[in-house]
Amino acid sequence: MTDPAVSLEQRMLDAERRAREIAENAQAEAEAAREEAVHAREEAEHAHRLETQARERLQVLVEAGVAMAASLELRSVLSAATAAAARRVCDYSVAFAVDRDGRVEAAVGAHRDPSRFGMVERMANARLPDPDDPDSIVANVLKTGEGVLIPHVPLEQMERMMAPGEQLELARSLGLASVIAVPLAARGRTLGVLMLVRDDPSTPFVEEDQSLAGMLAARTGLALDNARLYAEREYVAETLRRSLLPPELPGIEGLEIAARYLPAAEGTQVGGDFYDVFEAAPDRWIAVMGDVVGKGAEAAAMMGLARYTIRTAAMSEGRPSAILETLNQAILKQTNDQRFCTACAVRLRPSGDEARATVCCGGHPLPLVLRADGSIEVAGSPGTIVGVFDDPVLVDRAVDLHLGDTLVLYTDGVTDERRDTDEFGETRLHEALTELAGAGAQRIADGVVDAVVGFRTGQPKDDIAILAIKVVG
Repeated sequence: MTDPAVSLEQRMLDAERRAREIAENAQAEAEAAREEAVHAREEAEHAHRLETQARERLQVLVEAGVAMAASLELRSVLSAATAAAARRVCDYSVAFAVDRDGRVEAAVGAHRDPSRFGMVERMANARLPDPDDPDSIVANVLKTGEGVLIPHVPLEQMERMMAPGEQLELARSLGLASVIAVPLAARGRTLGVLMLVRDDPSTPFVEEDQSLAGMLAARTGLALDNARLYAEREYVAETLRRSLLPPELPGIEGLEIAARYLPAAEGTQVGGDFYDVFEAAPDRWIAVMGDVVGKGAEAAAMMGLARYTIRTAAMSEGRPSAILETLNQAILKQTNDQRFCTACAVRLRPSGDEARATVCCGGHPLPLVLRADGSIEVAGSPGTIVGVFDDPVLVDRAVDLHLGDTLVLYTDGVTDERRDTDEFGETRLHEALTELAGAGAQRIADGVVDAVVGFRTGQPKDDIAILAIKVVG
């Protein structure tokens, strides 16, 4: 028979053991829950860090892209890239651009601290990288076309990279602990190198940073190439434009001649206005003002045809109408794309304190005579546009110019300029000229352009060309 006291004690022990087991299980489960919560929190924090990093990386590319899109100037593009990198990825950044021979021609820098921008640029430009320098990180990237990541830059390597003196001292002052260098490439060509630097050894670059630098460099390379192409096209357009206008106006005894040309087109577009003044024979001069339809290369070709046809015709034709008739036939025979132009040809015969001007206009605004007393007269008669009809109406009309009088030729870009819906027009042109009575030829030409520019709002509507011929005796 079981002792009741023993049985009770056993039950109490069993209950205590079960309670202890339940408590231990609950504690284990709580610990596991805590560990799971910690792990979940760590995963959430890691995901948040990754999201933040991704957002920051995207922000770098967006900021740089917006800034680079705002300009087609080389240094502005490089500045946009280095500034975006320095704000968010590194302590400072330098972009190097190379010329077509692969030599480094420019360096642009930026620092996280705007007050140290100058130090970065002075360091970079103290000695531009030599493509043949074996110790140059930039030269290595230019040669291989591959990016470089150096998480920890040894002191002796930094000293080999920098020129003794100012460059090395600035590098020591700025700090150069970790470096990324990536090529700026586009359309199969390496155009430069983008270098990112951190000055604190405790925060070295990692592969993710190099990946971001590569994406930034890819965008910068395209923008840099576009800037180069734009600069080259602008140079070609400006060279072509200058070749189609007289390099300088001739000196004619008894006359003062001045011109002003203001193109409306972007730098890469050649406008359609042209003018010329040349001697056709002893004591006989030809002045021409014209306007070719269209812009760009086609307009330039037409301008060249017009200018040299007029010069050639003037050697054998004495009448302005005959000169424009020759131009009319040349355009009809040599073009098949319905291009045409307007033109005004003037034969000048100066004689002491006077000059006779014989005017012929082919669809062009009639010249104005600004008399010495400030009154305005219209010279010539309207004629047919040049290059459209086989038998254009071209009429010669003579006008006598006296001491102090000025003959003013202009293109329709002057009168057609607008302020909202209001046109500058002939009345305002007459008023502007009247106010310029007594001024020299150059002041008259400049004054008309200034009046038009001051009147308009927004972008210019058309090219403006002015030719002023004043009798000074």
